[in-house]
Amino acid sequence: MSYLDRVRRREGRVADALYRGYKGMQRMNMPEIPFLYGVLAKERMARRHVGGWLKRKFYDEPLFRRQCHSCGHGLCLFDGIPSVWGGLCVELGDNVVMHGTSTLVGAKVFDNPRLVIGDRSHCGSYFSVSVGADIIIGSDVLIANRVSLFAYDSHPRDAVARAAGLPAEPASSRPIVIEDGAWICMGSIILKGVTVGENAIVAAGSVVVEDVPPNSVVGGNPARVLAGPSGTSRQARTRRV
Repeated sequence: MSYLDRVRRREGRVADALYRGYKGMQRMNMPEIPFLYGVLAKERMARRHVGGWLKRKFYDEPLFRRQCHSCGHGLCLFDGIPSVWGGLCVELGDNVVMHGTSTLVGAKVFDNPRLVIGDRSHCGSYFSVSVGADIIIGSDVLIANRVSLFAYDSHPRDAVARAAGLPAEPASSRPIVIEDGAWICMGSIILKGVTVGENAIVAAGSVVVEDVPPNSVVGGNPARVLAGPSGTSRQARTRRV
């Protein structure tokens, strides 16, 4: 047994004193010198902002643009470079915002599966897409953090085929369309074949399996219409009747 083990077990007066001294050092705080640590805090903030900006503009964004089939001007990336897998064809409009925590996957059973994102759309952190048939996102769309779009099943329904590592049939995929001005709130899941109408809102945590009417609010699992184009809730309309 090493002496370090004896100190950890506090065996003997010397080992106990060393252990208590080590614990005391862990709880020790240096006195704050206002001017010195004020300057250091500002230096740290400036270094993080300037360093992060330089990395985005001269490393992350140029590399990601090279992975895209087309990319408009004004691309803005945060937290690194999104992961692109499966030969996915990414087409971005102008002034698109994305995060490096995003995962964009194309199904291997399709030639050139497409993810299209329109002008001024924002895709939040941990945005995830599985593209078989195309996923089309319009302009001025706001997608919050941890939103997932699944236009493809990825794995077959048959257990034997799954065990063999086979992909799902191409027929299992249907396109997803999110029209201009829609807002997809945090943690929502949109499944294949769904069209989210213009200016519609999908509430946080929703699972959308059917088309969302334009200018409506939907929520729940499965998602249902909570408010129509006029903004009046379905429950309120029912009470009036």
